[in-house]
Amino acid sequence: MFFASLVAALISSIVLVFTAFFVLFKNRGNQSPIYYFYYNICGAGLMFSFFLAYYLNDSPYLTQINRMSQVATLLFTCSLLNLSLTYPEREKKVKFYVPLLISIPAFIMSAVVYFTDLSLYNVHFENLKLTRGMGPVYNYYALLVIIYFVVAIGIFIYNYINIRIETYRLQIRYVILITSIFISLSYVGSLLLPRMFNYYDLYVLGPASVTTVATVTLFYSIIAHNVMDIRTAIHKTVMYATLSLVVFIPIIAILYLKSSGKIAAGNEVTAGSLVIIFSLFTLFLQPMIDSAFRKRAVDIEYMTNRFIQRASQVKTLGELVKTGAFELHNGMALSRSLFFVYNDEKRMFVKIFDTAQSAEDEMLDRTFPLIHWFTRNQDILPVNRIYTDEESFRGTRSLIAPFFTRYNISAILPIYYENRIYGMLCLGMKENTSSITPDEIEKLEEFRIRLNEFIVTTLAYDAAKKDQFISRSLELSEELLQCSAAPALPELKNIRFSSLVSPKYATGTDYYDFIQPSPDSIGILFSDVSGIGINNALYSVILRSVFHSCAGETASPSMIIKRINLVLHEYTKGGGELATAFYAYYDTKSRRLSYTNAGFPPMDLFRIDKNDFDTLDTEGFPLGYDPGSEFGTGRTELKTGDIGVVYSKSFINSKNSNGENFGLLRLRSIIRELKSRNPSEIAKNLNYAYEKFMGISQPDSDITVLIMKIV
Repeated sequence: MFFASLVAALISSIVLVFTAFFVLFKNRGNQSPIYYFYYNICGAGLMFSFFLAYYLNDSPYLTQINRMSQVATLLFTCSLLNLSLTYPEREKKVKFYVPLLISIPAFIMSAVVYFTDLSLYNVHFENLKLTRGMGPVYNYYALLVIIYFVVAIGIFIYNYINIRIETYRLQIRYVILITSIFISLSYVGSLLLPRMFNYYDLYVLGPASVTTVATVTLFYSIIAHNVMDIRTAIHKTVMYATLSLVVFIPIIAILYLKSSGKIAAGNEVTAGSLVIIFSLFTLFLQPMIDSAFRKRAVDIEYMTNRFIQRASQVKTLGELVKTGAFELHNGMALSRSLFFVYNDEKRMFVKIFDTAQSAEDEMLDRTFPLIHWFTRNQDILPVNRIYTDEESFRGTRSLIAPFFTRYNISAILPIYYENRIYGMLCLGMKENTSSITPDEIEKLEEFRIRLNEFIVTTLAYDAAKKDQFISRSLELSEELLQCSAAPALPELKNIRFSSLVSPKYATGTDYYDFIQPSPDSIGILFSDVSGIGINNALYSVILRSVFHSCAGETASPSMIIKRINLVLHEYTKGGGELATAFYAYYDTKSRRLSYTNAGFPPMDLFRIDKNDFDTLDTEGFPLGYDPGSEFGTGRTELKTGDIGVVYSKSFINSKNSNGENFGLLRLRSIIRELKSRNPSEIAKNLNYAYEKFMGISQPDSDITVLIMKIV
């Protein structure tokens, strides 16, 4: 066991020093890695003092070297307690004086142990076996070491119970499971057995094994949330813990051959050879560990280049989404991939692709917290960040986490269009149940950028085709509308007209027309057809044709609207665009106005004698849906100075950049203020007020207002 202890001590000290500096460098700026650094350095000092004791076994300073081992043991367990106070990393840092106060008993005991004979004396080797004389303080030294260890494990358990962040709970769970078991075994071999049974064969091997295993376990637990997904970290922690024990098998075999005389070499050569074998074994062991967690190597750069080649041959959004999703799904061996895009009609994010071919019509509200997060952050979102990023997800974790769980999502790639979140490519866990690692997340960013570029290009291409179609449709519809629109505003002896027209495109589909069955009467038809294009323009042609074919019935508003309704129903079979209308008949002699409404906003009538408004509405149903619809007729007397306003619904519903509606009250206020003006002046001022209110905002539909005033 002499050579085994010699080699194990040297290897353990090398591993601990490397681990200490690696974690400190990898997690610069955090508090727990600093105390983890102290923990490893103390452990390395302990192992190196063991190595010196066995290597310098005939030195006159052997007692002092063993006292150094005791000091290192005290500082090692003290640093474990300090580490338990700072790990997992907390937002509120532990004050420096707290670890300092905890370390004072260790410093005092270290001074007593090292500078007096009260703990150890007369340390020497007999037949390559360690023999030590123990003084009365040794028991207090051992008790202090055990107290430090028990309190540290207790704090770890307390943190595990009280911390609600699942990632930290998983880390602590494996720290306690692995570290506590091996440290306990170490203290049995290095403290209890020497004291109670004078047995020293496990004096070095116990601490050597525990420092290797526990250090690697803590190593992966501490850096897990920065280097890899926690599930992968846990898997690797268990694997490394097992392999850390297995790695000693070839070393023990060589030591056995050495002790049996089958290998003739000096102690120094044997020890150096074992260190080299350990290093080479670890070097070639790493690929085996990685392959245990991946079915195949994931070459994301190759997948990105292959996607670019395939996507360049695709023109539609659906094919592009399918190409990108399948590229990652197959290349990374994922369990599932989904794609959500924003639907303008539903004003929701809808699922348009799913490798699981689920028939569920899944949708996400645009106010969902996950959407808000992507609005502020254009980063790929891995599942573990939901549990570790307290600043971003403290208040929304309970809402977002179930979405990831429902689809077993490992990461989400956001897609943006016109400076807003447009879609989300959701990547599931890998088929071997591991998550996508941070290294893969970093490489996936290039894939996301390329996918985003192709989607933006496709959407821009579709928009250009739509604009081209609209432009051509408007050219044709303009010709139709020019044939159907009223050539000019009529002039009668005691009524004046003016209008405000602002089409969304070059030519709108809001329509108004006049018919004069006699010099003393006039029929006024105002209609609105949703949508644009040739088909919508044909509605206006049909409306005009039916309207002018009813010249003999203009005095009956309900009959006019009923005729139009029957013709539109015949044309659309009850499934056409939404068409609404308002018809009014005015007799200049009697100054009586008759009117009928078919889903159109009612006429707003300013009464000069009341200085207030009346609403003229018969609450009729929109046109073309029900051939049996009945339309009532309303009648009213007008006086000089009365002003009637008929407007399209989009006029009062127009919103500016602040989200405010223009509104009926604003319209009425302007009419009341300009009641003494003629209709053309009213229309001009109304247009100015409307443009000032809207600013840079544009209306969603055509804006048409007809103003008539009794003079």
